[in-house]
Amino acid sequence: MNISTLSLRLLSSLALPALVGAAATLVAPATAHACGGFFCQITPVEQNAERILFEIGLDGTITTTVEISYAGDPEGFSWVIPILETPDLLVVPPSALRLLDGSTVPSIIAPPTKCSDPAQNMRFASPTAMGAESDGAGGNGVDVEDLPQVGPFDPEVVSSDDADALIVWLNTNGYLITPEMEPFVAGYVASGMKFLAMKLAPGAGIADITPISMQYTGQPMVPISLTSVSAEPEMGVMVFVAGAGRYESANFGNLEIDVADVQASPLDGSNNYYPLLSWMIDEQGGRAFVTEFADTVGTVTQGADNFFLNAADDEAARAWLSGVLGEHTYVTRMYTRLSGWEMQFDPTFAPAAADTTVSRVFDLSDRPAVEVCSSAPNAGVQACGQTYCGVDALCATTDAGIDGCLCPENTSARVISEPAGPGGFLRQTVTCQRTDLEFLANVIGTANGPADPCDTASCGQFGQCVAVNGFATCSCDDEFAAVPDGAGGAVCSAVKKTFGPDKLLWDSAGCAGGCSADPEHGGAGGALLLLGLLVPLAIRRRR
Repeated sequence: MNISTLSLRLLSSLALPALVGAAATLVAPATAHACGGFFCQITPVEQNAERILFEIGLDGTITTTVEISYAGDPEGFSWVIPILETPDLLVVPPSALRLLDGSTVPSIIAPPTKCSDPAQNMRFASPTAMGAESDGAGGNGVDVEDLPQVGPFDPEVVSSDDADALIVWLNTNGYLITPEMEPFVAGYVASGMKFLAMKLAPGAGIADITPISMQYTGQPMVPISLTSVSAEPEMGVMVFVAGAGRYESANFGNLEIDVADVQASPLDGSNNYYPLLSWMIDEQGGRAFVTEFADTVGTVTQGADNFFLNAADDEAARAWLSGVLGEHTYVTRMYTRLSGWEMQFDPTFAPAAADTTVSRVFDLSDRPAVEVCSSAPNAGVQACGQTYCGVDALCATTDAGIDGCLCPENTSARVISEPAGPGGFLRQTVTCQRTDLEFLANVIGTANGPADPCDTASCGQFGQCVAVNGFATCSCDDEFAAVPDGAGGAVCSAVKKTFGPDKLLWDSAGCAGGCSADPEHGGAGGALLLLGLLVPLAIRRRR
């Protein structure tokens, strides 16, 4: 995976009352195509996060803002999402959702430190609504409604009572719809939804792409099933809701973080935040949202004042956020991690039973102090303490010196990008992906389809490459585990020792043997800003 693409955020795959989110990074083997769900033309798109804001108006209207980022040929850009009605469209400042994200991002205050032997080397590292008229174009049972140009986008709304006719139209107009994808399209057509399709207007370049807002009536909903083909395993989905009170998912589970589950080292910033979150959500059947933050708009404003936005549109983004907060009283931030096989139905959102607050600060400073001098074990090193490999999979220490994954039957290992800190910083890790969710098998290697990714990938001497949805994964031999190869792929390395997901809890003291039982001598703990969340220990123990 090309780390230079980390600044690219693709937040598509939304529906009228829905658009989901977390900092979305778009990465593709060759030219990347922005898309809504699986409408990605020919090149497979690796979508590893989504981030979206719902504003709930007192008059029943919903304004949805979604961030779109894209890398590639401007002529290759395309974006399609299901909608209930033709929306009003507006563009917003490029850094708008990033500012909202930074204003509400959770933070972890790490345990304190102590230095018993200053003579030893210190190892501490502080860490305007627009109308439109339908021209009826399209033919063959498909209605095409041209909309006015909005910013750099040239939008249109496509609808039909005939799913087959709509699928033909999409394929004819440059959207790759394989037979495996057709039931998703048919399901939305049967429910009466239209599709908003956008390409870049003539003369517009990728640097002109900005987030876009749409207004409609209905219920906040994310058509996540459309994302299943392009979703990287454990894809992050972040949803913000601004309204009169706290919101929660109406059809997914709802969880909150127990600070006792959070582990972080003040030595090197290592933590168990995201992998533990994935495990907790899998314990709920793979479908649950964790509330990371819920509070009044005043608290969000304070967060925005303390968040540095290094962007040319800083003033415009702050003005936009101020306008949003001025129209509402409460903001809720929810987050989940989903794999394609878990995207079987669309999450919806509704008012919570009570407007209780959820703090974004997790303070571990009352834990035993961590030794930062002498020959004490490095409290930041945790074998398999930061790697979650998936349901029924095992984490393994390997001859490669890094943690890897032993994948169960009918799964293979894939390298993914997982958040390791604030600001969208990602690290490469491995997880086990189901091989039966395959949407591109019939087109890979054909004249109109993508190339076989295994033609240019290798899992090393002790594994075989398996193509899944246009991406290379590894099936390792017995006693070998897949580890990141440092170049965006995986390689199979000999297993030294295996661990179940309980290892994500670290040691009982939470610091791998480097803790001191004498907190009086502790130094100030470093603060770690992290994205993600954890779930109650009681849920974890059910496994």
